[in-house]
Amino acid sequence: MKTYFRSNTLSFVVLILSSSLTLHAEEPVSPTLVVGNPLPVINYTNQWEEPSPILADTTKVLFIADMDASKIIHPILEKEGKGYLESKQAVLVSDIHRMPFLISKFVALPKMKSYPYTLRLVREEKLADPFPRTKGSVTMMQLKEGKITKIQISSGEKDVKDFLDMSQGK
Repeated sequence: MKTYFRSNTLSFVVLILSSSLTLHAEEPVSPTLVVGNPLPVINYTNQWEEPSPILADTTKVLFIADMDASKIIHPILEKEGKGYLESKQAVLVSDIHRMPFLISKFVALPKMKSYPYTLRLVREEKLADPFPRTKGSVTMMQLKEGKITKIQISSGEKDVKDFLDMSQGK
């Protein structure tokens, strides 16, 4: 009896593991962006629910995916005011797909609407998966003709400000 139970249990475990491996193998995996890749085309909307594509002349993309990263970038942009990102040919992309709906609708979006700059929001799971990220950090990507020429990840306010202030030629 013990042998029968053990062999059936082992068979069951092997079946479960092989099934889960098969499922994972069939799921498309988004590779992480690297230098030389084009920026993915995503139908962004902004905090005012308007379409907000990334324009072809954009040279800098800032990407945030958590609250700690937002605490780094928002004070800089609020201090600099309206038009700052545009003057730097930069955009801010925020992945908010994990944010609970009620928090998003009644707390976060009303706050975002008060910002003097545009946030391009990722609201759907997996769309921002290719963006490299580290928890609590801002991902900064420099672009030339829509392709990534530099990727930097930092949790330092000075690094973010330096990135925004650097000229395209560097």
